[in-house]
Amino acid sequence: MMTTKYLPLYLLLWLLLLSNALKANNGSIAYIYPISNITIDGNLDDWPTEIHRNAMQHIHYGNGIEGPEDALAFWRGGYHAQSGHLYIAVTMVDNDYVKTPDNSHFASHDFQVLYLDPRHSPEGSGVIAYEIDEHHRKIVEQEGLHFYPQVKNANFEQVQLAIAKKNNLITYEWKIQVSGTLSAGRVIGFDYAVFDKDTDEEHVMITWGPTEGNKFMNSNLIGDLVLSEANDASGMVQGALKWEGEAGDQWPGTVKFSNTERPDVFFDVSVDSLGQYDLKLPAGSYAMTIPPSWQMNKWFDIDLVKHSGRVSDITVSKNQALLVDTITIALVPKPKLIPGKGILHSPFTSTSIKELDQFVDRYREHYNIPAVSLAIVKDGALVYHRSYGVENNITKKPLRDEAVFEAASITKLIFAYLMNLLVQRTEFDLDKPLYETLAFPELEEYPEYALMTGRHVLTHVSGLPNWGTRIINKPGTTYGYSGEGFEYLKRVLAGGSSNEWPQIIQSHLEKEVLKPLGMTNTYFMCNDKLPNLKVAGHFDGIPNMFDCPDGPGMAFSMHTEAKDFIPFALALLNREGLTEEQAEKMFRFHTLEGQENWMNGYKSGYGLGVALRDSPFGLVFGHGGNNGDFRCMFEMYDDLRTGYIVFTNANTAGPLLFDLKNFLVEGSK
Repeated sequence: MMTTKYLPLYLLLWLLLLSNALKANNGSIAYIYPISNITIDGNLDDWPTEIHRNAMQHIHYGNGIEGPEDALAFWRGGYHAQSGHLYIAVTMVDNDYVKTPDNSHFASHDFQVLYLDPRHSPEGSGVIAYEIDEHHRKIVEQEGLHFYPQVKNANFEQVQLAIAKKNNLITYEWKIQVSGTLSAGRVIGFDYAVFDKDTDEEHVMITWGPTEGNKFMNSNLIGDLVLSEANDASGMVQGALKWEGEAGDQWPGTVKFSNTERPDVFFDVSVDSLGQYDLKLPAGSYAMTIPPSWQMNKWFDIDLVKHSGRVSDITVSKNQALLVDTITIALVPKPKLIPGKGILHSPFTSTSIKELDQFVDRYREHYNIPAVSLAIVKDGALVYHRSYGVENNITKKPLRDEAVFEAASITKLIFAYLMNLLVQRTEFDLDKPLYETLAFPELEEYPEYALMTGRHVLTHVSGLPNWGTRIINKPGTTYGYSGEGFEYLKRVLAGGSSNEWPQIIQSHLEKEVLKPLGMTNTYFMCNDKLPNLKVAGHFDGIPNMFDCPDGPGMAFSMHTEAKDFIPFALALLNREGLTEEQAEKMFRFHTLEGQENWMNGYKSGYGLGVALRDSPFGLVFGHGGNNGDFRCMFEMYDDLRTGYIVFTNANTAGPLLFDLKNFLVEGSK
């Protein structure tokens, strides 16, 4: 049991006064009390006058608030246990209120979003996001988050809402039927957002709880409502963290307090820049833990996982302040499983398979990677394929061999191969300025954009940023990785801005790549199969919403899995379909990356669309991919005729991708 100290009541009151925004989950917690005899009509005269009003003052995004009559918003709440209703009332002062009855697009008018997580499960239960305005109602991304039952089954039949406007004051009054018993001590995930659109196109979204990101996708990004009795039974808790040994770049984001008797009652209190935390907790016994967190360095650099696990139990008493002893945390060393010599230099045996599986499983556990699809090529042939883990951390569905991942920027390599095939048949001129086929209107203010060619795009010297419509370097002069360039080249290949461009590009892909190579489980745009096949991407272990591309994005949209990708990998290895002259052009360095990106002093850069690097074992070709919640890597050692393709569904998978090449080929030495 951790030693704790109780503080005098006067100090407790002083601490409560200091803490305007009580901290939990995203940093916000509110106590609400029983109310009755409320009529939902937009008139709040029947609400008790003593109910606390909570300010919405965090700017989520936008241009800011221009004054006291522009997006000044407060909310208050209560509950009625007998009927199972939650009541929320919002008042907002707005001197420029925009309505668009015939346009439901969220950015066209003023609207509000109430975020609710009634289940409040420690494993994550999803957020119901009720988006409303005077003329429109919807539940945000309900289809994309269908794996959360409470989101899938939510509807507005559970909600009674009244909106009233008087001069510059707009009132929103909610009555929501909540499943389960509403009683003192229950905690419900909650947040509220107001989007204010002005007639001059200025806009701002303000929220009650802080945090960036999409609150509807992650229950950790919303605050908490604590259902209480009139005689509030709560106490204040304070504490701090300290590092043991090497200090990390930043503190863990939260300390978790979990009620030892009720699993749905927990609070993730924010840790400040000094490693300190404080919050008001309902009286009771709590287990304290430090949830795992990751320090993200470079894309494929080493992520450091901080110490996690149960720390201590504490008891919170009514009207008492509890000072918890300092908690010591430490960085957890990364797995040390890389042999001195890569395992693929020896015969690939059952022992090799066992070592490989142990490597993948250990990295999956350490870096919280739900799923891995892996295939190994040795001596020019597929020697191993396996699907590891689960498709979704919530559903725990085992990963199917046919389940597909976002291949992210590996898509560029497929498109580059297609372009090389067309070029060698003189069906596309890599040196013709792209604007001569299709103008890029957003770039016309930059005269040098007229110099840009397909060759510049494939070799990443287009002058474009990775994403964005501006010229940052004269085309053909300076290396600068650009997905925007690939998307422009795609539109040029399609012959213009016709609405038929998705079908044109898809036809090229099927004719030149997919059908000749027998890739039957690779997709570039939405179809009937993809919703059932695609695994969920994850950010820090939380599944992301389902996303399906409307058309082929040649910088990012490929969906596939390791085994179906292998025919393409072998086609590149064997230079299949390429003349000797075109293969030489595709697989030689045209552009070098900056030396800070070279690996162990070996140069890296790009051929005609293919990523290249030198190594102790000769030329390595391939490409990596990073869509955030999906990360992947394909590399082939040309002289060894050996390589791998790995797809993952986690933002924390970088170390696995980075270290796999060493485990398989390059070794620790």
